[in-house]
Amino acid sequence: MKALYKALIVGVLLIPFSMNVLADEDDDKSETNIERLRDVQDHLLTMHDLSTKILAEKDPKKQKVLKDQQLELMKAHMAERKAKRQEHRKQKEQAGKK
Repeated sequence: MKALYKALIVGVLLIPFSMNVLADEDDDKSETNIERLRDVQDHLLTMHDLSTKILAEKDPKKQKVLKDQQLELMKAHMAERKAKRQEHRKQKEQAGKK
């Protein structure tokens, strides 16, 4: 449970950083930035909702199911972020070759 809290705290602490990164981008991408922020917000709200359900659940079996569900959501989110980072790196490399 402590690891869960640490993960949530790290996520919340990264929000200002992600907002700064987004603010540095061009204004013509502002619609994309809003969309990215909404995606982050949706993810955080879903994680928070699952955390609340986990803490409220008294049945250990149901609690484990919720934890597993949250873990899968975290894995999917991390895989998505990794793919986006790799795409961004490729774009930077291609821009550097020109």
